[in-house]
Order: sequence, then C-alpha cells, then structure tokens
Amino acid sequence: MDERYTPISRTTITSKQIPQLVMRVKECIKSSLVDQKSISVTADIWSDRTMRSYLGVTAHVLNSSTSGYTLNAYLLDCRRFKGRHSSENISAAFDEILDDYNISDKVDFIITDNAANMKKAFKVIMADHSDDSEDEEDMVGEQLDTDFLLGSRQRLSCFAHSLQLVIGDGMKEVKVMSRAISKMAKLASLLHSSTVFKDRFEAVFGSGKSIPVSNVTRWNSQFRQIQAVIELDHTALTQMCSVDFENVVLSSREWAQCRELTQILGPFAEATELTEGDKIVTISMVVPTVLELHSHLTEMDSEKRLCRPLTRALKASLKRRFAGIFVGLRMAEDHGLDLPFGHDIYMLGAMLDPQFGMNWVEMDVRTSGSATTIQNTKKELQKSLTDSLITQAKKVDLDICEEPTEPTQDSPPNAKIPRLLAKYKTHKKNNSTHGYHPSVNSEVNTYLEDIQSCPAEQDALVFWLKNKDKYRHLHALAVKVLSVPASSAPVERVFSAGGLIMRPHRASLGAEMLSSLIFLKCNKTLL
Repeated sequence: MDERYTPISRTTITSKQIPQLVMRVKECIKSSLVDQKSISVTADIWSDRTMRSYLGVTAHVLNSSTSGYTLNAYLLDCRRFKGRHSSENISAAFDEILDDYNISDKVDFIITDNAANMKKAFKVIMADHSDDSEDEEDMVGEQLDTDFLLGSRQRLSCFAHSLQLVIGDGMKEVKVMSRAISKMAKLASLLHSSTVFKDRFEAVFGSGKSIPVSNVTRWNSQFRQIQAVIELDHTALTQMCSVDFENVVLSSREWAQCRELTQILGPFAEATELTEGDKIVTISMVVPTVLELHSHLTEMDSEKRLCRPLTRALKASLKRRFAGIFVGLRMAEDHGLDLPFGHDIYMLGAMLDPQFGMNWVEMDVRTSGSATTIQNTKKELQKSLTDSLITQAKKVDLDICEEPTEPTQDSPPNAKIPRLLAKYKTHKKNNSTHGYHPSVNSEVNTYLEDIQSCPAEQDALVFWLKNKDKYRHLHALAVKVLSVPASSAPVERVFSAGGLIMRPHRASLGAEMLSSLIFLKCNKTLL
C-alpha cells in the first residue's frame, strides 16, 4: 500500500459521502419521473429490530426507449415514522414523500395491504368513524372510484395479501390437520438444530434434500415446508424417525391429508409468486387467476374428501374477498355494497393483455341455468365488457406515454405464461380481422378479434409497442393500465433489504443512516 494513501474516515463516509449519494440518486429518480403522466405507488409500514417504524413508498412507471417498453420501480423513501400509526399520520407522511418528488398530481393508484389504517388513509372519501387500528379487516364495504382520472390517487388492495387472507380463512376450518402440520414444523426444526437428526436424514435421503423452516408471516413458506416433506418417501421417513424421534412420525391418514392439502393450495402458491413481480405485467393476471382458482376449488371439492371443509371454506372466502370480480361477472349477487376488487382496472387489465383477451369469460365464468341461458349470459357479459373497454378508451388522453424513437419489432417476450394460466394458450380462434379502424368502437372490436391469432405467450408490452399506431386509442389506455402492479410486494422487498442491513451486530445503527442505506441498496442500479 502506498504510504501516501490516507483511508477515508468513518465520519467522512457517514456525514458526507452517503448523503451525497442519496441526493444524487434522488435527483436521478426525479429526472426519471418528471415526464411521467401516470405513476402507481406501493406503500407499507415496517418496524426494525429496535421497534422503530418506517414508511416505505415505491413508484412504478412504464418507460419507453429505443429498446422497447420496460416497467421500472424506484424506492422513493423508507422514512422514519414516529407516533401512532393512524390514517391521518400515514396520509400526511405519504404526502410529504410525494411532494419531495413533485408527483402528487401524477399518482393514479396506491397499492397497500388490507390493514384498516392503510385503507382509511388512502380512501377517496373517508368515513367519519372509521377504525384506525392496524388489524386486518374484511375488505367488504371499501369505496372505490372506478374512473381513470389522472392524479386521482385511488387505492387498490394488494392481491397477494388478499390471497393470504383467503388461505387464513381456509386453514381455520382444518384444525384437524394442525397436529400433522405441527409435526412437519418439528421435522424442519430438528433438521436445522439437531446434528444427530441431520446426519440420519442425509444418510437416508442424501445431502441434496432439505425441509425449509416456515415463516409465520408468509403462508407460502409453510406450504413449501409441507411440500418438501410430502416429496420424501413416507416409509423411509417413518423408519428413520421411529427410533428417538417418534413424536414426529406421520400416520398414513395425516400423510394423505397433507398430500391433498398441497394439491389444493399449490395453485394459490403459484398465483402469489406470479403476481409479485415488478418487472412484468401483473395487473392483467388478477381476474383470470381468481377465476381459475375458483374453478380449481370447484373441481377439488368433488375429488378431495379428506380436505373438503378446506376447499369449501377457501371457495367461500375467495368469493367474499374478491366479491367485486364475481359480482361484475354475474357469478354472485350484488347486495349494494362497495365491493373489494370492484375497480374496472382488473377487468380492463385482463382484456388489454393479448394473452387473455376475453377467453376467461368463455372458459371460467360459471353461472346457473340451462346451457342456452348460460351462453346468452356470457354473450351479454362480453358485450358489457367490450362497452366498458370502449368507454374507458375514450376517456384516456392519447398522449399518456412518451413514445420510443425506434420501436422494436422482434423483441422476445419477457415472461411466459405460467402453468397456472397455461390453459388459455390453447383457447385461440382462427378467424381474425385485420386492418386499421379510426373509431374507438371499431378499434376495440378489431383488437379483440386480432389477439385470437397472437402467439399464446405474447408479451403484452411487446404487443402494444408493435401495435401502438394500429390501436392508438387502446394503446393509450393499455400503457396506463398495464403499468399498475397487482400487489405491494415491491415495498415488502424493501423491508426485507432493511432487515438484512440491520443485522444483530448493527442494532445500534441510527434511523437516518439505516434509511439512507436501504434507499441506496434498493436503488443501486442508479448509482
């Protein structure tokens, strides 16, 4: 080392260099958002290991460039949040963050979990006597404005969190399985704490097998734990545990119950992972996913006898927590309440994604009556949805998104249709009408016909980039709708990063420094 070199002091790093980096990244984000006309954000509150609270807010936009359309996410802030977690305090802190970036009038949608204080903080019209507690409450009764107005700041519920609440409702009905699930949790704990059990396990199943420890806040981690156990050989596992570990031996009935459980919950786990991305279109998957889960539970109800109470509880909860979708598709009665997931964006998102169009109406909308009545209902529903698409396309400004200078004609799709939604790829019609029509009505009808001949795994952003001139009105609506994330998972990943930064040996890290480090880590691509 050169003797003339003087190491940078801790004080210089913490008081000068890190603040300078934070300012530089903030200016970069402001520059990226200045020309955006439609921005969606996710918001949530997190507490570190010293019980200090932070409000996290991420911004999500669709950017255009010579290489095509891309969905970008930015962490706007992970700010120290003091005082009660009331809706008024959350709303005030949230407004301060938006004002820092001068985007208050550009935010269209705010995605949060279903905590009562979050719901009240971002309601368009607040009730006089709403509960400010942080407990999760039923989403029935939430008021939503379904018009697509720029800067309207409408709140949407996190799809993944709502699914988690459905799972929670279902698991309450299978207390008979709690003993089997507890045994599996003990198996995972032994595997990670007992050297004797670990050696015996590897001798039987090899070093490549393991059982993950579940996270109490994430149901899919428990699902993966059960799935990992079920993938093992039951006889071999029983023999291995019969000496010294008899308390974790699973009976044949318990094993069969857990196998059925994984078959029932498998699509829910896939749906959760499917809609938590921030680089792919997710809002379009909500309606097809909910409908396919409903169809899946209907089939499981007739096939799985051991877990029949679970399937029925899941189905009832699904129809209640996503009531807006089922009422909108005439699969449930409208009792005059403001319904969860009743916003038009969910239906529009599915229709504006060429992977789905309106195939889900034909395949998964289930109503009662004769075959003729059902078919007529579906035709009426398709006409109603088409009319809604036409109405919204007329409302949205044509210049909603800056156009790329050189459109890419042969960009590969960003993501394939997952197994959960794979059946839609086979439901394509051969007849298609091509050609440009100037009116919105003709444009919508032509689009719905044309997408029947699109590749089954057509990427939505690539499609709209290639067809922005052909479907000019619809393109303006599509880039606005498809840029909205379906879940608040992006801001939850911010908190995961915070937990990794503030490890036990960093417990004395100051709140401002932790906030800065989280900000830089989550926006590291801008450094």
